[in-house]
Amino acid sequence: MKKLLNYIEDLLIVLGSLFVMIATFFLSFVAGLYVIGVFFILFGIYFSLNPPSTHEKRG
Repeated sequence: MKKLLNYIEDLLIVLGSLFVMIATFFLSFVAGLYVIGVFFILFGIYFSLNPPSTHEKRG
């Protein structure tokens, strides 16, 4: 359980993004593809600035 709490913010960001993508696909397929592209770009920038190997361990 403690290991999960170390990464809870990352998990919530990914789940939130997933739900936004699914909702956008319900609206329009093309809009869903644009949203996925934007999220990939944002996640790429995030992980280039904060590599997973340097993620600080709490607890």
